[in-house]
Amino acid sequence: MTGLLFSLLASGLVAASPGPGVPGSEVGEPRSGEGWSEPLAVSGTVGGARATTRVLVYLPRGYAARAPGRRFPLVIALHGWNHAPELYRDKGDLGAFADRYGVVVAVPAMGKTVYETRFYPESSKRWGAVPGTPFVAEVLLPTLRARYAVAEDRAHTAVIGYSTGGRGAVLLAEAYPLFAFAGSLSGTFDLTRLDPGDGEYKIHALVYGPRRRFAERWERDNVVAAERLAGLRGVAVFAAHGADDAVVHPDQLYALRDALGAGAHATFTVAAGQGHTWAFWNSQSEALFAALGRALGLAPTVP
Repeated sequence: MTGLLFSLLASGLVAASPGPGVPGSEVGEPRSGEGWSEPLAVSGTVGGARATTRVLVYLPRGYAARAPGRRFPLVIALHGWNHAPELYRDKGDLGAFADRYGVVVAVPAMGKTVYETRFYPESSKRWGAVPGTPFVAEVLLPTLRARYAVAEDRAHTAVIGYSTGGRGAVLLAEAYPLFAFAGSLSGTFDLTRLDPGDGEYKIHALVYGPRRRFAERWERDNVVAAERLAGLRGVAVFAAHGADDAVVHPDQLYALRDALGAGAHATFTVAAGQGHTWAFWNSQSEALFAALGRALGLAPTVP
């Protein structure tokens, strides 16, 4: 996949992220009190290390005129590897669905994280000073709850993502009992299926080191590992994948489906003729948010 990855970077399909640190970023809500915010800087400490990233926030219709004490459901949306949060704003349709379901959406700039739960001496490619998964759960989520009128309970909190962000969404829900719903589009779930010659293997090896040498590290953050799957108890899962995805093979979705087994509170879709593109990701928004709405008890308004 390495050649494909570089061609995607060159074509603009994969956008380079400006990086997590944004000194002097404005911290502000949209002038109208609704819609997309200006980038805000979120900082915090995990394990003694401090990290800062920028975050885009979408405030839905009705947020500015909310009744006293009203809190909105919160959705954290995670972008793909080396992408930027602005892609969700500029290429995606999150705003329309946030309005329809009455949710606040937050999109952090997570750079090249693979949503690792730890760093290691061999972690040569770090998105920031702290691992990606604890940053989202232990820094970003509490900051959003303190700053915005959003839910403070698991039942009204969700995490979604596409590509590496889709892996991150499920891994976060497994690692932290903070989310009632995890939605993934084109995610990587089973690290043991990655071929060492493939780009997906290589970006994970930059964090964990070679899989043959450090198998326990790969298994610790393997979404389909039994220890990880136990964390999905009580979480509704939605996963969709393009059948013609040449970046992340659709067998990754099958791996998660088979690992969860019958009776899981999960929805799986493989779309014929679809690849690793915004056309596919946007085509799944309706079904993704319908599943999210059911999990969080939200009734959509007429679009």
